[in-house]
Amino acid sequence: MKNLVWLRDVVLIVAFMVVLRWSIVNWYVIPTGSMLPTIKIKDHVLVNKLSYGLMLPFTESHAFSWDTPARGDIVLFRSPIEEVTFVKRVIGVENDTISFRNGMLVVNGQPVQEEEQADRTVLADMGEPSDGKILFMETLPDGKRHYVLRLASGGQTFFEAREWKVPPGKLLVLGDNRDGSNDGRFWGYVDVNKVYGKAMRVFYSIKPSDGLLPSFRTDRFFSKLD
Repeated sequence: MKNLVWLRDVVLIVAFMVVLRWSIVNWYVIPTGSMLPTIKIKDHVLVNKLSYGLMLPFTESHAFSWDTPARGDIVLFRSPIEEVTFVKRVIGVENDTISFRNGMLVVNGQPVQEEEQADRTVLADMGEPSDGKILFMETLPDGKRHYVLRLASGGQTFFEAREWKVPPGKLLVLGDNRDGSNDGRFWGYVDVNKVYGKAMRVFYSIKPSDGLLPSFRTDRFFSKLD
């Protein structure tokens, strides 16, 4: 009898953890620099999976939806081109028109405000070099502000001449590391209903290292993601 009670408790705990991570909150290790400097390589990011709705366990769909991603949100979703999870920033929501002008983001015909940052402290311990890149603070039309990295000369973003008209129910997502991101400019739009949730904070962070023991970025523990 005691063995059965123990087994029941184990099953309930495992089931709770599965539901918790699949439908409520989860954490993801960031393997690439596409969101630098906002999210660094080997940041472990907490994701609120209830931000936009309730996701059914073992599926990529919502049982119920009560909100949609807003411009500027950092979201996670299944890559449309491979079986991995992507983290990107929402730049275009439905009916938005997105383009670039000499590297500067243009939303619905209006260039966004951007300010070059002389203080490059946020580029420390990124996991990849920032030489040849300019750091900007970008302000979206609704006032949300975030860092952007761009190549100082040339690069995909500077020469980008296309325009995107975001269809209903879709999102255009980009990486903050604009010339180092595999994002919607290359593979298209993300379905709103396929978004897992919104990135909230860095749970903890590890410096990329070849050593046996990990070296932590303790200043990033529980830091808010904007």
